[in-house]
Amino acid sequence: MLERIAHSFEAGRRGKPDELDAGIANLIGAHLLDMDQNARFDLRVSGTYRDGRPMVRVSGEVSDFLLGTPNIENDISGIVLDRYNLVHRTNLKPEDMLVEFNLKPQDHSLASNGKAGDSGNPIAVAYKDTMNHLPLERSVAVRIRDILDDIYHKGGIVPPNLARYPSIPELKGLRADGKVSVEALYSGSQLDSLTQITLAIEHEKSLSIDELREKVGKVVFAYLNRLEMITGRLIGNPVIYINGAGAWNKGGWEVDEGSREAKPYRDGFASYGVQEDSFSGEDPTKPSGTGTFLARYIAVQLVGNDLADFARVALSYTIGREMVGLNIVTNGTSSLSQTDLEKVIRFQIPLGIRDTIQNFDLRNPKIYRKIVEDSDYFHGGGLPWNSVRELVMPLNLA
Repeated sequence: MLERIAHSFEAGRRGKPDELDAGIANLIGAHLLDMDQNARFDLRVSGTYRDGRPMVRVSGEVSDFLLGTPNIENDISGIVLDRYNLVHRTNLKPEDMLVEFNLKPQDHSLASNGKAGDSGNPIAVAYKDTMNHLPLERSVAVRIRDILDDIYHKGGIVPPNLARYPSIPELKGLRADGKVSVEALYSGSQLDSLTQITLAIEHEKSLSIDELREKVGKVVFAYLNRLEMITGRLIGNPVIYINGAGAWNKGGWEVDEGSREAKPYRDGFASYGVQEDSFSGEDPTKPSGTGTFLARYIAVQLVGNDLADFARVALSYTIGREMVGLNIVTNGTSSLSQTDLEKVIRFQIPLGIRDTIQNFDLRNPKIYRKIVEDSDYFHGGGLPWNSVRELVMPLNLA
């Protein structure tokens, strides 16, 4: 009998400080790539409140020649303000927000280096028969988060497919901050059940804690029932906890300082092993993001081409070297050996940083704006590392 293993994932709502900071960091990065496609940057964004106003610190390293560009700080300040207003449904003016800068120069010549710009061990996973080939706990956490954000931005209107059974046409009084955590148990690579869903939701005082729990509970149950109908698989009866500490009427930067580096697991697959640093706000020469996208792409190819039911792909980068380490684990779900699977991948998927940047068009600022729109790297199908292509088997397999 297989031992059971627990996995979990937490999806922050778009108004959660570290989620908001990460989105701003990616939008600033997209702007720098608009300025020059070879821009180098490693950005840190941290929001707080000062003198009754939101204040944001933007620091890190940026290509030296970009720092002297006229209006760069004004442009970045505008990006910060626009994102804050969108997420929080506010209409703040430039004078209503403080933005501080502490940007340091980074040697621009490093941008032309095709070798790894840092060391790292990114990982990613994929499942054969799940939504977007993602772990179910990850899909469910992100989807519930998206439902809550959608209700909030539409003034309390519940999506029609969730409002019917049980009847809950509206959910007014949500605010922007919060998170959704989903826990699951697996036997090997097979899901046993979702075991627990924990929600923390910022809300207006006009929405009582009892009403919040009742209505959000109904929305979550409606979504889970619909998920079972669509997928044709049972997902168990998870315990649902909503605002376990009681009412939560004030959140965001006003009470919690964020940092795009605070929660690296929001980017990847932490409960499946090695976890890289957060890669929001990094240029594509850094292996944390680029390597994780590639690891995810490889895992998706393996399950999408019926070579395995589950794949965990780990890459290993060493600063200044072109050689990339590769490790593939399928929990015994592949008919090919581990050696042969790795041979299949090395035969037709380049593993180097330069090739990956080119193949995924990672110097295109539209990529990063799409990531911010999704508020996730792997949930949507519009990003190149989430798509399946046909693999060709090499003739010299053992």
